[in-house]
This record gives sequence, C-alpha cells and structure tokens, in this order.
Amino acid sequence: MKFTAFSLLALTLGGGDDNPFSHPFETDAHRAVTLDVSAGALIQNVTIHSAVKPAFIGDILVQGGDIQAIGADLGAPEGVVVIDGSGKHLAPGVIDTHSHMAIERGINEGTLSITADCDITDVINADDLGLYRALAGGTTTIQCLHGSANAIGGRSEALKLRWKKTADELRFPNAPQGIKFALGENPKRSNSGRAGRRFPATRPGVESIYFRAFARAQEYESEWKHYAERLARGGDPQPPRRDVRLEVLVGIMDGDVKVHSHCYRDDEILMLMRVAEHFGFRIQTLQHVLEGYKVAAEIAEHGAGTSTFADWWGYKQEANDAIPQNASLLDEAGVVSTINSDSGELVRHLYHEAAKSVRYSGMDPVAALRLCTLNGAIQLGVDDRVGSIEVGKDADLVLLNADPLSVYSKVEWTMVDGRIEFQRRDAFELDLEQAPVRVLERKVPAAVLLEASAGKKQADHLAIVGGTIHPVEGEDIEDGTLLIRDGRIAGLGRSVDVPPGSQIIDAEGLHVWPGMIALNTPLGLQGVRSVRGTMDTSEIGGNQPDLRVASSIHAASAHIPVTRTNGITRSQTTPQGMGPMSGQSAIVRLSGDTWEEALMVDKDMLHIRFPRISNTAEKKEEPKEIEGVRELLKQAREYARLLAEAQEFGLQGPAFDPRLAALVPYAQGTARVGIHASNAQTILYAIKFAKEQELDAVLYGVKEGWKVVEAIETSGFPVVVGPVLTVPRLAYDPYDASYANAAVLHRAGIPFAIMAADGSNTRNTPFHAGFAAGYGLPYEEALRSVTYYAAEILGIEDQLGSLAVGKIADVVVTDGDLLEVTTRVKHILIDGVPMDVGNRQTELYEYYRNRLHRLQKD
Repeated sequence: MKFTAFSLLALTLGGGDDNPFSHPFETDAHRAVTLDVSAGALIQNVTIHSAVKPAFIGDILVQGGDIQAIGADLGAPEGVVVIDGSGKHLAPGVIDTHSHMAIERGINEGTLSITADCDITDVINADDLGLYRALAGGTTTIQCLHGSANAIGGRSEALKLRWKKTADELRFPNAPQGIKFALGENPKRSNSGRAGRRFPATRPGVESIYFRAFARAQEYESEWKHYAERLARGGDPQPPRRDVRLEVLVGIMDGDVKVHSHCYRDDEILMLMRVAEHFGFRIQTLQHVLEGYKVAAEIAEHGAGTSTFADWWGYKQEANDAIPQNASLLDEAGVVSTINSDSGELVRHLYHEAAKSVRYSGMDPVAALRLCTLNGAIQLGVDDRVGSIEVGKDADLVLLNADPLSVYSKVEWTMVDGRIEFQRRDAFELDLEQAPVRVLERKVPAAVLLEASAGKKQADHLAIVGGTIHPVEGEDIEDGTLLIRDGRIAGLGRSVDVPPGSQIIDAEGLHVWPGMIALNTPLGLQGVRSVRGTMDTSEIGGNQPDLRVASSIHAASAHIPVTRTNGITRSQTTPQGMGPMSGQSAIVRLSGDTWEEALMVDKDMLHIRFPRISNTAEKKEEPKEIEGVRELLKQAREYARLLAEAQEFGLQGPAFDPRLAALVPYAQGTARVGIHASNAQTILYAIKFAKEQELDAVLYGVKEGWKVVEAIETSGFPVVVGPVLTVPRLAYDPYDASYANAAVLHRAGIPFAIMAADGSNTRNTPFHAGFAAGYGLPYEEALRSVTYYAAEILGIEDQLGSLAVGKIADVVVTDGDLLEVTTRVKHILIDGVPMDVGNRQTELYEYYRNRLHRLQKD
C-alpha cells in the first residue's frame, strides 16, 4: 500500500517549517472496481438475509443483472465468477426513501409555497461523491427528494446508485413519479430568518394551501374536460391556459403522482390524510413522521406508508416527542414502515439504523431488516424489482463480513443490477492485522470480597448473580456474582458469598458491565435546539475561563434518562461556546434530583475551542484569537505569582480577578485543559500552542487525527475521538477515514477515548465505539474507550470505568454485547442504586401502544 502526502494538504507547524506527514488518500482510481462479474456470479455458502424469512446458508446465482437461482450446491454456468461466501453475509441493497444526494445547486425553492412544476430529474448530479460513499454502506436505491421549504414542493426521482456513470444511467426505470409535500415548522419557516415573510406562517395556513390548491386543480381538470368534450362534438373551443403546477396536482388526484410528505406532529399528519381523502387520493408516504406512533391506527386505515428516523429527536420543537420505537409501532399497526437517512452519514449505515428497532422495541430481526430494504421498495412502487433476495428480482446485493444488523459489520462489496459498484479497499491496512491490545496494570482477582464495615447491616448489600461479568480490567467471569455495598463494589467472582437478606438481581444469561462515561456532552444544558430559551450550551463575549456549567445543569432534563437508558451512567458536561475559552466542564452522574446531587466533580477541565485553520489555506498561521488566550494564560501565571508572593510576605495581593483566578491551575499545568481541534492543520497548531504553554492537554475531536498521527504521538497528548459516525471532510479522504480514525491512533500508541459529539443523541456513544471496532479497533480497546479510558481522561479511573473491588458501583446489565446495536439494557445501577431503565420516550411508547391495541379491538 502506497502512503503519500496529499499535495493540497501541506501541513506545517508554522514558522515556515515544512513538516509534511504521510497519510492514505483516495482518488477515483482507488475507487475503481477490480472484481468483474459482468458475465455473472455464483456466491456460494453464504449466509443469506433475504428480508422475507430468517437467514439461511445457501448459494445465489446472478446472471443478466438478475437473481437467477437460490439454493444449495448450485452449479456455475460457464464464464460465471465463483465467489466463496463462507463466513460472509449477503443482504438486499438498502433502499433510502428520503435522500437529498446527487442534487445540483440546492434542494429548495424559497419563494413560493407551491412549486410542483419543479422536477428533481432536471438537476441530478451523478458525480456527487455521496453516491460512492452510500454504496460503501450498502445503499443501492434512493428517492431523491425536493426540500421541505414548500407546502407543495418539487417532484422526486428514484435512483439506482452507480459510480462514475451519467445521470440517465442512475434513473430507476419506470419508477412511479413522486412529489414532495411538507408540513409544520419548515414550510412556515419557523426557524428561518425569513419567518413571517412568506405565506403560510402557521399550520392553519399550510392546510389552507392544500384546500385552495386542490380545489383549483379540480376546476382546472374540469376546464380541460369540458374543452375535450366540446372538441369531441366538433366545436372549435379556446383551450384553457396550460398550468404545469395544476397538471401535477391533477396527477396527484388521479393517482399518477405519489405524495411523499415531510411531517412531524400527529395533528398535521391527520390533517394531511383528511385533505387527501377529501380530494380522493392517498398519501404514499409520510416522511420523518416523528409522531406517527400517536396516530398509528389512523395511518394504517388511510393506507399511507411511513419513513422515519431511527432515533433523531429534540433538534426542534416538533421533534421533541420523537421516540426510537416509532418505526416498530407503526409496523405493528400494519403500516409499511421504513427507516430513512436524510443525511450523507446515516445513508452509510442504514442497516444499523434499522437494527435500533430490535434494541428499543424487540422487533423481529427480519422485520427490522425490511425497514431499510423491502418496505422502502414497496413505498417507491418498485418492490417487484428490488428490496429482497428472491429469484427474478434485480441483483442489488451487498456482501458483508457479519450480520447486516451488527454494528461490527462492514460492506465488502455492493452489487447493482449484477455489477459490482463498490469494492472495499483497506486504505489503512487494518483488516488483516489489528494493533495489539494495551495491557492494563491492574488485575481483577478471580474472587475477592471487600471486608465489611463495622455496624453495616446485611440488607445494605445488593448482588447481581449468575451473569457473565466483564470487568474491563481483567478476564471475563462466567456465572459470576457482583456484590455491592454502600454504593461500591464489595466483591466479584464465581465464589462470592452473598450475605443473607441481600437484594438480588438475577442475571442468568445476561452480561454485566461497568457503566459507560460520555465525554464532552451538553447533557443538562441542552433542551430543544431550535428553542433558544432551552439552550444554555454556548456563551457569547469571547474568552470565558471562569464560566462553569455545574450550577446550570437541569437535573430534570429529558435528555438525562434518555441517555442513561442506553447504559451511560456519567457525563462530562461541557460548555460548547467558541470562546476560544468556553469555560469549565463538570463530571456528573446521570441521577439525582438537583444539580448538586448529580455533581461528582466540579470544574474538572477548562475547554478551549481552537479556531479552525484550513488545511488548504495559502498562508498558514496561528489564528489571531489565540494571542488573546496566550496573554490570559500569561496574566494568570503572573497573578498566581503575585498572590503567592503576597501570602509569603504578608502583603496585600492583587485585586481579585475571577477570570485569572479560574485560569491559575490550568495555566500552571496542575489541571487539565481540553483543546478542541478537528481538522489536521488546526490539530498541528493546537499541539504547538499546548506544548509552548506547557498545558496538561487533551485533544478533543481530532476527526483528522489519522492525517497527523505522528505529530499527535510525539506530543504525548491523549485524545478524545469523535464523532466516529461522520462523513470524511475532503473528497480525497478514504471513505472509511472517520470510522478507522480511532484504530489508526491506537495503533500509534496514542491514549484515547471515544465520544459521540451528538447533542441530542449522546445515548449513541456505544455505537460510535462499536463502529470503530468494526473498522479495525480491537474490541477490548473499543469497550475501554467508553469506560476505562474515558475515566482515565477525566482522572477518575481509580473510581470508575471498570468493575473492581472498592470502585463506585456504576453497573449495566444487558442481554448481549454492550456496544452492539441490537443489545437491550435490562438493569442500570448508579452508585449501587438501581435506576429506572425507562424514560419519557418509553412512557410515550407504552401509552400510544396501548392506544393502538385499544383501537384495534374496537
């Protein structure tokens, strides 16, 4: 494998020194497929996930772009390439019913409320790199949708994904015509600078658009009908004025154009269905439909399909009641339900997004797979061609190294119409040989019991019995017992005596883990992102080193139990302002009725958001804002010197300065500083600055750490990597650069932890670690990255991060692997106290599921 410095990325440490670092890159030449199966392919002994029945091992014959045969011991016709699928998994290509990829020059028309005359087919960009990256995640078909700025938007197009082809070669032949509608905050421009400047500005206004538009369309259709009748009678009538927009609306009423509508709230969902019924047509799909679960019975009765996010929520007011059980509850109601992406990143792992329905609602895995395959084909009207692995269908197939619903699976190749369109290239050389696992000094004994404190009662004990204990610091313990007393681990092993009267948690067949620690989160500071009054994450006014988050943490925030439900027990809640000095974070437990009860460590770290320096800037120099940071640190050291001198000689010290007083321990290197830097050039300057100032620094973000791994290694600074689930920054970055980043840094011996860096979905922290494991990070290291290593970053590894005698009893009990998407959390303990594994979202799920069952009985 050839490694070289990409010519456009001249990375320097400033001062005129030229210090390029070699790193992998990816061009179209690298993306070219070498496996030629144009004459056909026989995939033998592969685990087939058909999306119509449970997985089985068999052979598949592909010829002429179609699936010709499925069975055992199939023969290979002459010229057909034989592929050994032993140990591999074959799944239908993913179908994403809500995408904005491959659209040239924007997706919205902002001037009018009705733009049905616009057609996405006119602006398909076949060179969009997102197409290749989507293929790398197994996506083979997308619906290319207009944006949601208009109550009635433009017409959509279904595409089959191929790389380096023309726009016409991408078009899905004979797919039904679709059109985008939109309801709620977007068409009324609630969160736009143009709010209130264009009709409609309210939901009643949106409804009126539909009634007025379709009433006019009925008149238009009648005018043309009368014209045709008069013409048929031999008359010479004047034809009506042609209106392309009204023609499309007539097509909707006639069923020739299918409506795919952006929506969120249950009231507007019902409204749109009733409008459609009034004018004699059916909504094809309700897109996003985050409150669809509230009216699942009504949607099923109407006959609409639904296409939702797996777990997005809280990013605006109308998304605040979103739940991750939405897709499965709609499926239970009899609705054709799908998971969509609406994202250049989610489209790269929609199998795993669908798997979340297994986790949150116990959905059958075959049904879950249909959420991103067959059901999407049904919604697009192409299920006779794609969506499942059945004889006669198009050979849109994906070969993976593991179950498609597993977080550890990665795509080896993607086939569209019998031709390989993506073939994995291991740019980082991680597939064949993983880096060694770090040896932790502390060992967990096979069985040990902490001596009882005098006067303690037996009832103070809690025992988790019969599960497989994963201490993280030592070997797994099968059929083990974990004993807790007074909030700490008192014993663990296979032969631990459980005192009589102890509270027992039966963990037979389950797994016991340390609670996870989420780094750099807004937990407790963030409400609804689009509602400014609920957001306390970012202060203004430049450098704010004395700002602390602890006393502003809202212990009753819905985000806290939602995050805790996934096994996260501690958070480093961090100010998110740009500063550059944004303030001081706090370590909090995800329990407690007040911030004081939740608080574990106040002012654990100062955070500096290092201003971004472009990798491709002609003149690379330190940002001017950093000079102000440098001066403040200098002043803080002088302030500390004067205070010490005054104390030594009994003199009056300098006037109290809250900013300088807060900075003293950080400036002196006795307290840790989190420096946030993501792209390569910024990382280099951040390292230079931290070294110069002799800071005890941790680098946060480091999305392009893989480009400057040598510089990070030499610095000696630990890093917090994240998000893992993100699109690479540049067109020449390997498609899996973000996924492999943690593994590359670990291979270099750099201490690291992993964060989600996802404000509304900190709960997905384990999946970021799991994905890193799928792309080369040893499993043990991935597990530690959100437990023990996260504790190390915070300096609390002697208290948390592993299961060991004397440590705080933050414990999670699951039915499977802690990092796996399909795993369900059964028990959570914080400080040894059992927590409710539910949250507001589970309550909404149960309430509206009961409503569905009640209506189904009536």
